[in-house]
Amino acid sequence: MKITQISRRLLPALTFACAMGAAPLAMAQTAAAPAGTMAPAATPMAAPAATPMAAPAAPMAAPMAAPASAAKLTKADKFKTEAAAKASCPGDTVVWSTMTKSKVLHASGSKYYGKTKHGAYVCEKTAEAAGYHLAKN
Repeated sequence: MKITQISRRLLPALTFACAMGAAPLAMAQTAAAPAGTMAPAATPMAAPAATPMAAPAAPMAAPMAAPASAAKLTKADKFKTEAAAKASCPGDTVVWSTMTKSKVLHASGSKYYGKTKHGAYVCEKTAEAAGYHLAKN
């Protein structure tokens, strides 16, 4: 019998054994006696020596949460007017944030500063802590 025929027969068994975490045991049992021959009755097929197997990994209970540094901007962090934002963050730069998935910030010299449909004035450091970034001009 050719090797390819043997491997075609063993592949499903090994695939299943790998999925179950018992590939070494399955390989020892299936490779012990060639196809078409019977193992002698006096020599039973011995299981390999007991080896410690790694415990299966526990399934994830929930998707991983976003890191603490990527917090969302709260309603208190968003301002309708530039003056209100400057009053709230005196030591920080005021930028315009597009309140979309892109998380883009526009500086005061940008053509989009204060002009996008969904946006607000925010403090730059607060927005960067929430995962926003300055636009590439």
